[in-house]
Amino acid sequence: MALLEISVTPIGTSQTSMSHFVTEAVRLAEKEGFTYHIGPTSTVFEGNVDELFELARDIHTSALRKGTDRVITNIKIEDREDKALTIDGQVNEVRSSIG
Repeated sequence: MALLEISVTPIGTSQTSMSHFVTEAVRLAEKEGFTYHIGPTSTVFEGNVDELFELARDIHTSALRKGTDRVITNIKIEDREDKALTIDGQVNEVRSSIG
């Protein structure tokens, strides 16, 4: 399992709020059964790396369809072969270290 962190920035919209873009991204992910965590500036999804690339493409193109002519999408993928990655596992490991 891999993790995908994604942040989409639409350029030239008539409003400053981006929550409707995040909502659409989450709806796409939920439809496909992805686990996710919404953060203040990005969203993280977990799943098969090939499926995550498809999700990133779908999120990017959906932002273009939602009324903007220009979109900047930043993605970060973490993948390992020695053990499974999960959102909860990563967060819990840090929380455990903090005490």
